[in-house]
Amino acid sequence: MKRFLFVLAVLVFLGGCAGLELKNYCDGQSLPRPSFFERGEYLAAFRVTLHAKGSELQTLLQIKKTDPNTYQAILFAAAGGYKLMQASVTEDKVTFDYVTEPANVALVREKAASFLTLLLFPPSVYKSCREKDGQRTATYGEKSAVHYVYLPGQAYPRSVTQRKKFGTARLNFAEYMPAAAVPQYIYYEDGSAEADLVLLTLKK
Repeated sequence: MKRFLFVLAVLVFLGGCAGLELKNYCDGQSLPRPSFFERGEYLAAFRVTLHAKGSELQTLLQIKKTDPNTYQAILFAAAGGYKLMQASVTEDKVTFDYVTEPANVALVREKAASFLTLLLFPPSVYKSCREKDGQRTATYGEKSAVHYVYLPGQAYPRSVTQRKKFGTARLNFAEYMPAAAVPQYIYYEDGSAEADLVLLTLKK
């Protein structure tokens, strides 16, 4: 009877293992991540289409490196060129110098800060890397998990996802520049906030 129960337990265990998604380890730290200012660049400009509540707003985003670890980000309206938002961005803090009304609310500032930090300061604390069917997922982050996903055969990530206390922020990347970890197209999504970005200028 005991032998029968032992054999039955082994069969159940093996059957359970067969249904598991087996993943292999990979070297996530050797995988490149998007960086617009890694090779001496000081200015990046994007055409941005903001999507909110069924409407669209055409804007221009200019990001300038002012110090080794500080950036100035200014969002302009495409029509008229007037300033919509200006912020100073460091790894630890985003300070808003100006936000136009009625967008000057905590939720808008939080989502803008999350986007700018994720775009400009990839987390430095490496956790792990898993590979399944050629797709690799490298996880970073100390306070919140940040996942970089690399599709099979691709050197640069297809997306980065940040798990936050409330919700998830995601950047999708496309059309990398030749021999550089710089995507020319970015799609951003954070709850109801969505934006399409097209790289216009990258200056050294």
